[in-house]
Amino acid sequence: EKAWRSGLKMRWTLLLAAGVGALQVGPRVVGMSGTKGDEEYANPVTAAAGRFLPKTAEVDVDWTAAKVALAPRELAERLEAGLREREWFVTGNILAEHFADDFEFEDPDVKLTGVRAYAEGVRRLFDPTSRALIYNCSLTEANVLEVVWRLSGRVNIGPLKLELKPYVVYTDLGFADGLVVSQRDRFAIPSWDILLSALAPWLRPFLSPPAPEPPLRDDDI
Repeated sequence: EKAWRSGLKMRWTLLLAAGVGALQVGPRVVGMSGTKGDEEYANPVTAAAGRFLPKTAEVDVDWTAAKVALAPRELAERLEAGLREREWFVTGNILAEHFADDFEFEDPDVKLTGVRAYAEGVRRLFDPTSRALIYNCSLTEANVLEVVWRLSGRVNIGPLKLELKPYVVYTDLGFADGLVVSQRDRFAIPSWDILLSALAPWLRPFLSPPAPEPPLRDDDI
């Protein structure tokens, strides 16, 4: 009963924050990530949600691996293969040898610096049922790897894990000196739609539909 009451309180807190966040556009709120990096939240919703995340997380990453700088095309191919195998957008299990230590991440809700803060922050956020299924990867002339993928699963917010409606994410991985130095994410649907779908799933019929799964590739069959 205590867990149920805590979960209900958490849900109403986030619903209230979602209402405020939908109406407010202001400066980012700085909060500690718990992984030796600062997170900046774009609105009260993510700032409130961050308080309910687990404090620590373990990732399957070799942090002692030497950096391996590669030409853009070779790096892009290695990253695509790694993403399809390790799905680090939701597991945090990055290929540390291909990431700069001062890697920067930003999406519409959160901004942080530090590759370890990023990896462990991802693992804290998503539970093991979450998936990052790739639609497409393409390398631009500016040496940016554009990844289109489908996010689904649950987030570790409080005692009640909130289920996400599957949606499409557009990710740009920036390269410099043979390593990944930045990640910029954009969502195919508004942040308030994502939040309301998770916090009030009975509203989903009135919101955007869930994203379909990517078609199987020949090497998946």
